[in-house]
Amino acid sequence: MRNAAVKEEKAWRFVMPITKARQAETTMSNADKSADKSIGVRGLRRGSRILMSPFKRACEKYLGVITAVATDKPVLALTFDDGPHPEYTPALLEILAKYRARATFFMIGELAVQHPDVVRATAQAGHTIANHSWSHLSFPLMTGRERCEQLRRCDEALTPYGAKLFRPPYCHQTPASRWHTLRSGYDVVGFSAHAEDWLARPSAWMRKRLVGQARPGSIVILHDNIHRSVLPLAQHDRKPMLVALDHALEQLRESFSFVTVPELLRMGRPIREQWYRRELANMRPALERHLMEQRRPEEARIAL
Repeated sequence: MRNAAVKEEKAWRFVMPITKARQAETTMSNADKSADKSIGVRGLRRGSRILMSPFKRACEKYLGVITAVATDKPVLALTFDDGPHPEYTPALLEILAKYRARATFFMIGELAVQHPDVVRATAQAGHTIANHSWSHLSFPLMTGRERCEQLRRCDEALTPYGAKLFRPPYCHQTPASRWHTLRSGYDVVGFSAHAEDWLARPSAWMRKRLVGQARPGSIVILHDNIHRSVLPLAQHDRKPMLVALDHALEQLRESFSFVTVPELLRMGRPIREQWYRRELANMRPALERHLMEQRRPEEARIAL
């Protein structure tokens, strides 16, 4: 029995190194396979990126939103949404004239019809006037026909001053809505700097933010009016924004020139981004109500 046990122990001493060696070989084999697989996946990803690069560049060129301009010149573009307003837009024009600043105004068609003298004064002061839709409704919630109608009616209201630039209301956009603006011949302009002037912000806070975000080639968004707000407390009073802008321009005038978006685009390479944004869940009821009011005014008034 003892001899048998010794033989068995010797056999295990011989077998165990072989077993460990086989386990090591198996582990190495699995590692090699995993490495090969990893290399294969990386190769496929790299290949797909190479193949998709022309498509991505084409999408950025034709569907991308201009958010800034790459330039080494000390220039930036001020833009103002939701006007014209009979009180605040003229006050804004005075501030801009004070600093010899030119700006781009994304105007709403139904307001431009109500205040054609303000539209004319804005254009005569050397500013660019651009399309912000007819009635400031969320484009992703509309049909294609409605989007095109919004663009067309606003364009007619801004004639002969309107440039072929568009900023979506609420900055809401989907690939489908971007396609309709492209078909209508518009370049879409976003932004790279803002002062949250649609919220209840003190003038000093907004001034500091404007100065802090100023960069060569920046596109700044502000509002000379608040139209169809979906916030519980809409900031219709534009005086805090005007005070903040006045102080910010005073601080920035030695470092920057303020130009229109078309002028900025001639000074460098436009930076384009795939800019797709939809409404937040808590905003949707108000946006749908605005759309219903536009579609069926009589039914909306009865429902209210």
